[in-house]
Amino acid sequence: MATLRRGCVKANFCFRLSAALLLIPALAFAHHGSASSYNVAKMLTMEGRVTEFRWRNPHVYIFYDATDAKGAVVNWGAETHSPIICRDEDGWTKSTLQPGDRITISIFPANNGTPRGLLAKIVLNGKVILDDVPRERRGGQ
Repeated sequence: MATLRRGCVKANFCFRLSAALLLIPALAFAHHGSASSYNVAKMLTMEGRVTEFRWRNPHVYIFYDATDAKGAVVNWGAETHSPIICRDEDGWTKSTLQPGDRITISIFPANNGTPRGLLAKIVLNGKVILDDVPRERRGGQ
């Protein structure tokens, strides 16, 4: 009976391990699908006011209000690097942006038409604090 029980426990463990290993590539693909989530061929630049700055994994998010062409205020969200990359490579901290800060921001917009995007460039107080625009696109922007 003990042998049967050990066999069942081992089989259960193997099944769970196999299921977990099969899910990892799917989760990685879903998480790192920037080209499928955002229109990297189109860049929008707008002025806005920060409403929230989320410093957490897996990405830092900037939420801001911007006025659209019809004069309506729209809350946008921009995704950028992980907090570690923002800190180590961009020099950001949890307090780099504060609610109320006025910014000029360029994003690659979401393909689904929602007011979301992948951060390309951000200017705070006349200073560029992040510029992820590809070099070949900088001349015309």
